[in-house]
Amino acid sequence: MVFLYLAIRKVNFSETVLALKQANYWFVLPNIVFVILGMWIRAVRWKFMINPIKRVTLTSLFRSTLIGFMAINILPARLGEFVRAYSLGTKEKISKSATLATIALERIFDLLALLVVVWLTLLLFPTPALVKQIGYLTLFIVAGVLILLIFLKTKTNLTVNFLEKIFFFVKKAVFEKVKQIIIRFVSGLAFLDHFGSVLWVFIISLVLWIASALSNYFIFLAFDLHPPIYASFILLITVILGVSLPSSPGFIGTFQLACVVALSFFKIPKSTAFSFSIILWLCKYVPITFLGLYYFRKEHFSLKKAQMLAANNPDQV
Repeated sequence: MVFLYLAIRKVNFSETVLALKQANYWFVLPNIVFVILGMWIRAVRWKFMINPIKRVTLTSLFRSTLIGFMAINILPARLGEFVRAYSLGTKEKISKSATLATIALERIFDLLALLVVVWLTLLLFPTPALVKQIGYLTLFIVAGVLILLIFLKTKTNLTVNFLEKIFFFVKKAVFEKVKQIIIRFVSGLAFLDHFGSVLWVFIISLVLWIASALSNYFIFLAFDLHPPIYASFILLITVILGVSLPSSPGFIGTFQLACVVALSFFKIPKSTAFSFSIILWLCKYVPITFLGLYYFRKEHFSLKKAQMLAANNPDQV
């Protein structure tokens, strides 16, 4: 609620309503089309990661991707990632821990691709100091997590033995269960052994983020705004930082504030920027949530059960 308050602070709501009334919503349609297409592209990328574990159809991956992002939109603490692993693991009889490892890798490649986008933006366009700070922060996070995962994969036994010494006070039966979860998780990192697949995943990730940034320019056009094209990249980077902060389900508040901050760099009035943030959020939230709920119900899953398993027993997720 704090972020939402900051987003609406000093907003003239009569101007916001007027901007919403005058917007050309035909420009919204291409953005929505890409949001859905982006889910399909994510499924294609996920297929490269899941193939070393089991050959899964693209349709199944697409449905689970939608289900996962739907759950991110309506559940707290990004439990949607666990729901996504639960969805695919249950349907395809795959270890949920291994599936979760592929999702963790997906996030790493998202960050790597985003890092490239950030540095290209820094090199080619005048950028605010905030964007530069995001670039350094992203580099630190990506490097740390990637090193951790590579070490976990290449030195699994060493890692397990190290953890066993640290958690000596944990009952042996409990630690054995944790050990099995770690081993299953590491099996999901098998994709890293295939250089060709790694390269393709990185290329797909890069195309996904660049296309996502460019598709957001349609929302600028909907409000008859014509900032330089790199405004879409500044917007993307700022929103990614915003939604990474703790927030309510669906990133309500952090998303709107990030949009307002990004558009302020281009001297766009706050009332108009807030209108912009509402429409962009709806474009990303509504189609994914409804499609995800449709497939979740069609595949007869229980959202409550998936949430409980995620919180209480990760190996069953």
